Amino acid sequence: MLYIKLYLLLPAPLSGRAAVTVSSNTTSSACCDRNEWGSCEAPNKDNIERFTGLLAKCMKKAVIAGKNIAVLAHLDNMQQYTWRNLLQFNPTQKKNGYSYADVVIAPMANAVNRAIRRGTKVVFTLNGETGKSVSQYASQWLKLVAYTKNLIKRGKSLNNGDVLVGISLNYNKVYGWIDFDRISPEYISKNFDREWKQQAKNYPIDLAGMRQLYWAVDVIGVSAYPPLYPGFSYAALDTPLKYHEQELSYAGINLRQLISSGKKLVISEWGLGGGDEDGNSIAKNLQDVAGHPFFGLWYPYDTWKDPWKNQQYNSYRRYLYDMTSKWLKNGAGAYKLSGLYVWTAGR
Repeated sequence: MLYIKLYLLLPAPLSGRAAVTVSSNTTSSACCDRNEWGSCEAPNKDNIERFTGLLAKCMKKAVIAGKNIAVLAHLDNMQQYTWRNLLQFNPTQKKNGYSYADVVIAPMANAVNRAIRRGTKVVFTLNGETGKSVSQYASQWLKLVAYTKNLIKRGKSLNNGDVLVGISLNYNKVYGWIDFDRISPEYISKNFDREWKQQAKNYPIDLAGMRQLYWAVDVIGVSAYPPLYPGFSYAALDTPLKYHEQELSYAGINLRQLISSGKKLVISEWGLGGGDEDGNSIAKNLQDVAGHPFFGLWYPYDTWKDPWKNQQYNSYRRYLYDMTSKWLKNGAGAYKLSGLYVWTAGR
């Protein structure tokens, strides 16, 4: 399986990537293409085609090697850091002539279409963690399910079920709108009902649209970076899925019912970064490594910023993945998990 996690960024100098300008109130205002010289160009037919062609070339090599394709689209505001879960944007609304669907979904779906052949299996996840957008604009995300599948399958003779389209949200803070006065996942879970009843009515959360969206997708993704401190128990590995199930229920979404109906539950991201909060240096201690697994280190790789050269950190990493492997082998606890994708930093 070739797993491609692609970002929509501003203003990191990444060739062939798109960018989104996001204002201080986390509402997107424009897209641009960040080229290899660090300039931000307005999207156009040429730079979108360049991105599509390069990505298709990479995917085609993987397909020739007998690999399947998994894509996880991401959105980041790199001009003023904002967790993508809080970004408020309509994925089909055009800004300066282009939408998220135009500069992210369509180019990647077209690249997949050019690369695959009969027998290639594709999992295309439309987003990662963008809870505020998905919960407000669920009906627009719903439109992208069939749209994306049609782009990928266009002109191809494929087996039924070879192309799956999914949506992926964080394991907690699913809706992006509900605030808490502590960041502890356990605290959030225990107080979710209270905060939901106080806050949800104040925000444009489309619960009916979310239910339709979750019944329309083939894959339900979960981004899961829970704090798992040294010596954590085997049972703790179920915890992020339990939190996710709890929060989805407030939209009338029954996670286990969806799985029983044939939807595939996938952990879209799981792993350990080993970095500090700004991503420029290695975490200061093991408690930070385990407590903030989503903090990684910025590219490019260098030995001086490889956290796994620290024997204590590396031992914990081995323990995490050993426990994860046993959990998966034994059926992933209370949930029928179809897959798990690992994210990490270092070597």
